[in-house]
Amino acid sequence: MTIWEPSAVFKQDPDLRLDPQQIASIQHNLPMASDRSYYVDAVFEGGGVKGTAFLGALRCFADAGIKFRKVAGTSAGAITAAMVAAGFTVKQMEEDVLGPLDYEGQILSQKTSRLIWNGSPSDDMKQFHWMLLRLLIARRSGQYSAEPFKAWLSGHLDQKLPTFAPFLQEQSSNLAWHQKRDLKVVVSDISCQEMRVLPEDLRFYGQEPSQFSVAEAVRLSMSIPLFFEPGQLQDSTIVDGGVLSNFPLWIYDAEPGQRPCCPTFGFRLMETVEECKPSTAESAKPVTGALGILRAMVETMQVARDNHHIRKNEMGRIINIATGKISATQFDLTNADKDSLYRSGYAAAKAFLLRWSWEAHLRDRGFELEAVPVAVGQL
Repeated sequence: MTIWEPSAVFKQDPDLRLDPQQIASIQHNLPMASDRSYYVDAVFEGGGVKGTAFLGALRCFADAGIKFRKVAGTSAGAITAAMVAAGFTVKQMEEDVLGPLDYEGQILSQKTSRLIWNGSPSDDMKQFHWMLLRLLIARRSGQYSAEPFKAWLSGHLDQKLPTFAPFLQEQSSNLAWHQKRDLKVVVSDISCQEMRVLPEDLRFYGQEPSQFSVAEAVRLSMSIPLFFEPGQLQDSTIVDGGVLSNFPLWIYDAEPGQRPCCPTFGFRLMETVEECKPSTAESAKPVTGALGILRAMVETMQVARDNHHIRKNEMGRIINIATGKISATQFDLTNADKDSLYRSGYAAAKAFLLRWSWEAHLRDRGFELEAVPVAVGQL
């Protein structure tokens, strides 16, 4: 496998990168903390291997001199959030973490049974009935073991962020607001039919949040049903958080009437930016056949709650990244595919930051710029 080099994208497209004048313009429109730095909170959507696009967006934010404080995510978004929370620089993620990663060789290296015969993993979710049949024959609940993924992630996280303890300590301290970091990971408890937010909801399972492994939390969040084997918390079966909330934009929202101390940006993955427009009767997709109904039901469960919240609370804070026809389980991505996702992530973040304004952000929410007390939470 040829090692992927994200930096090559800028050699191919030198005009893509922010220039000094653009960086100055972006920083002028951001709130500055007392340490003269620029902070934002971030929520990353789930999307499997399409999450490679987040790396391009992170590079753009790093170029603009923007730091992340509180981060959250589901599935692939949880992987990105954990890497950011652990303090990996974008360069480290590019060169040491994601650049050398062989998705098929490292993440999908262990099937749960010799009876599971399949071709390209990108076809599995498209041929749902065959995947289900293979699992019924093999008497397994997922095609791939999640242990190789957890081992890969633990190898990177355990030296920097083995548990959630640092964030829980900071939240209860007297540190300045911009020093109180946080990480939240969304999972789905299909035994209790509940969405859970880790680490706080770990108490439902008799677990001490401060001692729980971050790598295990992320492993639970990215357990795509039937594709990966599910995880367990006590007697509950846990799967991909995207089943119930694939884009938890609401997770750091402040109480009504409280002014945020910095913005929360959502990073969303879309096939095309046109998908971001509100749905109408004319945009409805036809649903036919039993399998079509089943697929539509699953997709609706994943996005309905999030879309309802976005319609009410989007307020110009979502970075929509076009990912084209690449599927969430296309683990055989070529370097050209990765280049395309990275480029799209950078371009979307750049366009968003160049038009975004903190003053307009507050004004749209009805806040006077200096009159309202700053909240500990975010909106």
